[in-house]
Amino acid sequence: MAQKIKPISIAIQALNIKKMFPDTKVINQRDQLLTWTHSLTPSPLGDNYDIKLVYQITDKPKIYVTKPKPLALAIDETKLPHCYDQKLQYLCLYYPDGTEWNKSMLIATTIIPWAYEWLYHYEIWLGTGEWTGGGVHPIKNRPKVSDK
Repeated sequence: MAQKIKPISIAIQALNIKKMFPDTKVINQRDQLLTWTHSLTPSPLGDNYDIKLVYQITDKPKIYVTKPKPLALAIDETKLPHCYDQKLQYLCLYYPDGTEWNKSMLIATTIIPWAYEWLYHYEIWLGTGEWTGGGVHPIKNRPKVSDK
């Protein structure tokens, strides 16, 4: 029988984000919903990105890039890589099946660093057109192979 995962409360999640980023504001609404906004720079030479984290205790954490909007696309690309929603710029940071993230894990040490990493690989993709961040593309979203 599988062991039930004990979730970390929204209050503890908010406290850990605040410890990691003391100059930011974490909004905790009745220990059910956490929202946090922050600016990230994925590398010393990288651009600055505004992100928004939304975590409802009954769902998975979601990270959105709110600025710049829209994010630039690599040459000859029509879609952002590893993004659940192109318009909302909702980033794909982990497998949704619970193998990489679950409610017993701290957002401050998983989801937020993964957002930095996504943005780092995004900037490489902008310059090269190749996604180096790993992950799996669903069959329908795989890049088309041109016939030669």
